[in-house]
Amino acid sequence: MRTMSRVDYDAIAHLYDGQPYRGKTVDPELVTFLAQHDPSGLSLLDIACGTGSQLVANRSIVPDARLVGLDRSLGMLGQAQRKGSQIAWVQAEGAMLPFRPESFDFISCQFGFHHLPDKAGMLRDVFAVLRHGGRLAMRNLCPQEHPDWVYYEYFPAAQTIDLADFWPTVTISATMKSIGFTTISVEPEHIRFEQDLRVWLNMVRRRDLNSQLMAISDRAYADGIDRLERELSDESAPHVRPDHLCLMTIRGDKSRSAPGSVE
Repeated sequence: MRTMSRVDYDAIAHLYDGQPYRGKTVDPELVTFLAQHDPSGLSLLDIACGTGSQLVANRSIVPDARLVGLDRSLGMLGQAQRKGSQIAWVQAEGAMLPFRPESFDFISCQFGFHHLPDKAGMLRDVFAVLRHGGRLAMRNLCPQEHPDWVYYEYFPAAQTIDLADFWPTVTISATMKSIGFTTISVEPEHIRFEQDLRVWLNMVRRRDLNSQLMAISDRAYADGIDRLERELSDESAPHVRPDHLCLMTIRGDKSRSAPGSVE
């Protein structure tokens, strides 16, 4: 078991929001939760919050809620603090949550679960700090479902690492069930599109902005770039190819009643 992230997010914190796809809108999982629950007195936690963009976006629909963002990277939290001083930003490990039991109604973790060395510990801690009737909603890549992703074609070492770091959804669901989560649901989103390799080359040349590329060795990265440049130098070869990405949302609730109680 590894004990730290493969990526030094402190080193790239000032660059993190420079990519167009880092923008956030209100979390649809929170919207669904609010439609089913009394919005008064809500307390929300975002684990691996990064530079805080999701919580800042969420605040527009829960202006009176208690919002807390947690991340291990002080550099990322420093960027978050500039965006939302009314949000509590906490530096801590995701599997060592520094909160009292039953502190939060809604806990999210977006694209960060794979970085946690103790994933089962994180899920146990989340269950402990959730209030009865609360919900955990996680969203992440699912590398088991997109072996044809273009990143894996040119940087196969990234696929090996991702398959080691990203738990299969069946493992996540089974672990959540064993801890006590109820109403567990898994929702895949398959995204299929055309990838212009010339445009993509400019993207992957910015290795410092991509966690998949920062996790592989320098040799594996250089080999992928070399192959891509050779192929693109052949003007007769196709420069556009099909691509595929799978995102997975996993939800689980903490029952409204304590074990042994009668609703």
